[in-house]
Amino acid sequence: MQHDFILLDRSGSMETLWVEALGSVNAYVQKLAEDKVDTGITIAVFDNQSFDVIRDRIIPSTMLPVTKKDAMPRGGTPLSDSVGKIVDLADKGGYDKVAIIIMTDGQENASSELTVVQAKALLHRCRAKGWSITFLGANFDNAAQGASYGNARGHTAAVSPQNLRASGSMMASKRYAYAQEGATADATMSFSDDEKARLAKGT
Repeated sequence: MQHDFILLDRSGSMETLWVEALGSVNAYVQKLAEDKVDTGITIAVFDNQSFDVIRDRIIPSTMLPVTKKDAMPRGGTPLSDSVGKIVDLADKGGYDKVAIIIMTDGQENASSELTVVQAKALLHRCRAKGWSITFLGANFDNAAQGASYGNARGHTAAVSPQNLRASGSMMASKRYAYAQEGATADATMSFSDDEKARLAKGT
């Protein structure tokens, strides 16, 4: 049994990138549907006012696109707290293969429940189960952020605004490979240096 969890930063600084960020999420799900990846989709948005699940265990082919009506940017970035919440949702599902995609445009600045070290430990436990964890920086060089949460370089990518939608489709293609029998997250859902350079062009 498989599932995909998308954790999207809705802090105020995402306002100028919001259309592109939603486009990336929708492109990811659309490509999963086209490739007939047998998985479910859960999408959560977060800021320092709330953590909201806006799509809950939806089949890709039936998911309505995410729009501004679902959420708008506001507030700060409690990234560590939100990592804890999305991992908790994933743990409760009893899934064999899980892809967790985390998109932010800045650093942690508002958590009150978990430290970065504690959130990193949670993600490390996920990786030990063979789950895929990807950090996408929306117009943000997130190499240091990804490393602080334990991500390998290949599973962290900075993406320019004009390439956010393309990053969604690219991730979904990698997810298709991960869905195949015997594929591992490390082997399939990793960005090459060339891919990272293309996604970051313009940041």
